[in-house]
Amino acid sequence: MNTYHINPEFEEAAQRLETDPQFRVLRAVPEPFSSMPNNGAPPDGSCVCIIDLETSGLDPERDAIIELALMMVFVSEDGAVLGHFGPLSWKEDPVIPLEPEITMLTGLCNHHLTGHTIDDAAVMGMLDRADLLVAHNCAFEIDWLERRYPALAGKPWACSMRDVPWLQLGLDGKAQTALLNQHGWFSSAHRAAADVWSLFVLLRESRNGWLKGPPQTHLQRLLTAADRTTAMIEARGAPFSAKDRLRARGYRWQPSPQKVWAKEIEQVALEHEQTWFQIEGLPTPRVRPITACERHR
Repeated sequence: MNTYHINPEFEEAAQRLETDPQFRVLRAVPEPFSSMPNNGAPPDGSCVCIIDLETSGLDPERDAIIELALMMVFVSEDGAVLGHFGPLSWKEDPVIPLEPEITMLTGLCNHHLTGHTIDDAAVMGMLDRADLLVAHNCAFEIDWLERRYPALAGKPWACSMRDVPWLQLGLDGKAQTALLNQHGWFSSAHRAAADVWSLFVLLRESRNGWLKGPPQTHLQRLLTAADRTTAMIEARGAPFSAKDRLRARGYRWQPSPQKVWAKEIEQVALEHEQTWFQIEGLPTPRVRPITACERHR
């Protein structure tokens, strides 16, 4: 844990507290900063864009994006961070007044947004430059952003909530705030830029938990997960009477337009899963390859 930003006297006291198992110390995440080598020129390697947005509600068809933040992270082949800049953020006036709950959640009031507009050209330039888009619970961001920027359709995404094996790493829950706390950090703001930065801080942490092998950062694990190809098993033609067996095996009902019980598995488990269908007397399932371009859509 890098504590360069903390008063040394207070940090010494914090470390003394940490020697007592009755105390757990949380430190504020450092203030955001950019670090780009070569006078700011993008380094060689892949570009990851971390994204967060705040909205005026939960319905992308009826509500609006009111804040959007992006951070560019350049990584080597093994997932080491070569450079980063941002987060950059934009606010946008939704025209209609915010509900009080949205203000309480985001800290954004109507007067913060009046007259503001997201710079779509700048945003799309950054999103287009990225090789991989990342968000915590990215299915939410995908739905909103692809409606606003149709050119993002088919872009690869990784989800830091679902694609990192937090439980196997010895961590409880998947909420970003809880995961930060378990690494000894806290962030007091719930704004898009603050959430993007705190996610970057979280992803640079490392922990093995129950997993074997050399230590890896959570970012490295996320990139490895995004790079893999899995299989989506769809129980097409399965009778209604099989729903309890499918649910017990981890299948989930996919509503319209799929309307099918489905489960994503690793490729190595595919033959075993197909055998299960035979043993259960169920129709041969449909198998679709899944990459980062389809996984969270």
